[in-house]
Amino acid sequence: MAALPSLPDGADLPALQAWIDAWERERGWRDASAARCCFQLGEEIGELFAAVRRWERDGLDTQREAVGEEIVDCLNFLFAIANRADVDLDTAFRAKNARNQRRSWPSDGR
Repeated sequence: MAALPSLPDGADLPALQAWIDAWERERGWRDASAARCCFQLGEEIGELFAAVRRWERDGLDTQREAVGEEIVDCLNFLFAIANRADVDLDTAFRAKNARNQRRSWPSDGR
């Protein structure tokens, strides 16, 4: 098995999405269903909540780093789900946020 190339600094969203796809294929994880990835994302979201709670309570730099790590775990599963659904995240991100810009939002952001 060929080693996965390192992710280049400054990679754009399509490059990140492609890298996660290659990373999953290298490890034999690409056959996992989108539903399984959603369940795993849910677990990671719980870990993110716990990390944020610890960081907000104690404010330690190591806890802030843990928040970043949990966010990345969540992003990895979002990329994996997008890859299984054949969603181009760059296009979807831009289209959805263009629609969001045309919406009106209450002052509390909800």
